[in-house]
Amino acid sequence: MKPLKNKKGFTLFELILAVAVLGLIMTSFQGILGQSLSTHKDTQEKLEQVSQARFAMDRIAMLIRETGLINIPVAKLTLESSASSLEIEERIMNFYNNSTHSFVLAGDAYLDADNNYNYIINDNVTTDPVDWIIISLDTTDPDNTKLVERLPDYSTAAFADKMPERILCENITKFEVTRGSVDEKLHHLIKIELALGSGINQISFTTRAIAGKLLIL
Repeated sequence: MKPLKNKKGFTLFELILAVAVLGLIMTSFQGILGQSLSTHKDTQEKLEQVSQARFAMDRIAMLIRETGLINIPVAKLTLESSASSLEIEERIMNFYNNSTHSFVLAGDAYLDADNNYNYIINDNVTTDPVDWIIISLDTTDPDNTKLVERLPDYSTAAFADKMPERILCENITKFEVTRGSVDEKLHHLIKIELALGSGINQISFTTRAIAGKLLIL
């Protein structure tokens, strides 16, 4: 009978050392993976916020171009005027029957703001008053200031009714609306400034729009 050869294996110390090294590698990998996932989540949130801000700016500019009257900011004779809100006449919606106030997806022959449905908007302070759109800041949450929009509620017969606030974008650190002076004939020119975040993470947007149907009152 041949004697058994001495086969050398891993010692207990070597096994423990290998497991410890593997544990360190896995812990490091887990930290890197967690950081990568966190960075990806933060990036996605920022992209979503930027998308919301761009939508808000485009929408505000569109509403200004279509408006017939600007209430806030108030036009000044010789100086620019600024405000942290915007109040303008609504004259683009057409989703309700102007007589029954029922929702009609395709609209009817009259814009919703034509309350006395005679094809002339805001021609009578009693039967066809101005329907205002209000865009302002909601500071209810101190950690998340929101830019919100309130539209006229055309589903009721009451002229002053408003729809619930609609959030346009969040995490706002600046919203400023500036209107040119009357003397310079720039009171129909509106500049909108919007900023998200703060410090090195702040993202700012600026756009201008001309009120194309502005009434000189």
